[in-house]
Amino acid sequence: MSTGLYARRALRCAAVLFLAGFAPASWSAPDEQLEQVIVTASRVPEPIEQSFWSTTVISQADIQTRQLQSMADLLADYAGITMDQAGGLGQQSSVFIRGADSDHTLLLIDGIRVGSATLGIAPFEIIPLEQIDHIEVVRGPLSTLYGSDAIGGVIQIFTRHGTEPGLTVGGSAMGGSYDTKEFTGYLSARGENAWASLSGDVLTTAGIASCLPGSASAGAACFEDNPSPFPNGHQNRSGTLNFGGKWDGLTAQVEELYITGWTAFDGSFDNMLNFTENVTALHLDQAFGSDWHAKLLVGRDVDDEQDLLGSMPVGFFNSTRWSGSLQVDGQATKWLRILAGYDYESIAVASDSEYIVSDRTTRATFLDLRGEFGPWSALAGARYEENSQFGDHITGNAGIKRTLGQHARLTVTWGTAFRAPTFDELYFPGFGNPDLQPETSKSFEVGVDGEHDALNWSLHAYQTNINNEINLDPITFVPVNVGLARIRGVEAQGDWHTNTWGIGGQLTYMEPLNKSPGPDYDNVLPRRPKDSASLTIRRFIQATSSIHGSVSVVGRWEGQRYDDLANTLSMGGYLRVDLLTSWMFAGGFTLEAKVANVLDKSYQTAAYYAQPGVNYGLTLRYRYNGK
Repeated sequence: MSTGLYARRALRCAAVLFLAGFAPASWSAPDEQLEQVIVTASRVPEPIEQSFWSTTVISQADIQTRQLQSMADLLADYAGITMDQAGGLGQQSSVFIRGADSDHTLLLIDGIRVGSATLGIAPFEIIPLEQIDHIEVVRGPLSTLYGSDAIGGVIQIFTRHGTEPGLTVGGSAMGGSYDTKEFTGYLSARGENAWASLSGDVLTTAGIASCLPGSASAGAACFEDNPSPFPNGHQNRSGTLNFGGKWDGLTAQVEELYITGWTAFDGSFDNMLNFTENVTALHLDQAFGSDWHAKLLVGRDVDDEQDLLGSMPVGFFNSTRWSGSLQVDGQATKWLRILAGYDYESIAVASDSEYIVSDRTTRATFLDLRGEFGPWSALAGARYEENSQFGDHITGNAGIKRTLGQHARLTVTWGTAFRAPTFDELYFPGFGNPDLQPETSKSFEVGVDGEHDALNWSLHAYQTNINNEINLDPITFVPVNVGLARIRGVEAQGDWHTNTWGIGGQLTYMEPLNKSPGPDYDNVLPRRPKDSASLTIRRFIQATSSIHGSVSVVGRWEGQRYDDLANTLSMGGYLRVDLLTSWMFAGGFTLEAKVANVLDKSYQTAAYYAQPGVNYGLTLRYRYNGK
């Protein structure tokens, strides 16, 4: 590896450590409203109103209606979630749930843990929205169910698969500002006991000039005072494969997601990244009567990164993660549900940088109990995890829920969580500290959720204390366990819908404060605004018997944030407004159009990294279903 790239990788590791340091509720047209069943919050299917954890479901219809190409941009609309992006489409993105660090969010794709084992962050910037069936966002500590990283919450992406009977064929073509183009196609078939689907997507953009002048003097962004004025392009090619069947109580399914492409950026050590993400999952679910299930999940995630300067390779970082899970769940009595399981994970890294340890094995057992006593529900869970690098770790959670009449619920939860150090933090040459211990957290939450006729609403308050955070030693610049943080917040969200109107919104107030002793005590954690809000207003229109559509306005506001822990590099708040319309025609065609950032606001979510100004997009979709 070149000396320059070595320095840049160390800077990137430091940046991840440094940062580690109300959206509209999901809704769709009235005739699309269905009971939402989720699996991420408890690892078993359950109606969303029975969950002990604050959960949002983002459907495929929600994604298409929003007309975005960026996962981080989509998630930023929702309660308790903020993001930063190092420029335009395809540039590195970080997602913060409830003020926790960017590496405190666990990303799952079809049940498989995804992301770089060296840097320890999830690749939100390369996830193609057109390959997604739906997304579940769970806020709160879920290490008891999922192990490391789930301090702020869990985001699980379910890839596109055939859900409708018969043969379904479709595709789309999109064109927009910055020479952005996207072409998709999919084919699915579903019979009584078997199904299969195949899809593909190609997205390209010339991008924007991401890095702003003066960043080196400010100690931010690409660390160049005179970056290239040329735009930073991005290409993303992806595909999914899904097939499965049911036989005598056994359900088997195979899911595959493949993503590859490149991203250009400003840099003196490297200025282009080639990436590949390949996620494979095998699910087996055996039912025993109507009350018990045994589930086996086996999967692999390959995360490959190649760094280039121009066309010259200057370094690579590859992670291969094998995982397996076996769980049993069912009703032990009419009032007690049991979930018990075993998780296994094996990680290997390969790089032109020599890590003194390049593999890790994790084994864990967990138990989750759910009791139902009339209007009361109770939750208790525990997990014991053994890691080959830093030993044993125990987490737990507890909760109680009380129905309030027929339309509301009061929930109180408590939980602990942790994050294991990454390979870079432990072993990156000249940077790592092999004596690091896991970061730990304790969280407490109280919430009220309800629905009445066309209105759904919720109000949640929480506090999370994070201990043993991994920060950089100010003298040696080596990562050490010294950080403390306390995050308090309140989230209010709701949506109201009729046959002609849909209105959804959220409001968040949060105090993500550094509590580590020193000159930065009580400062706001980097890149996390205290205030954020969003509002969606959608009007459904029946133009003729064969033509119907909608017109929407989406506004997102975020308050001031800082790029540094010293709170000296400030970024002002911003209001972004998007105008959207979508029309369905006879014959299976849909036409979508958008004007994003219609007020042409200049704003930054990471200091000295530009965001797109006013931009446009036009999409034509086609769908045929022969039942």
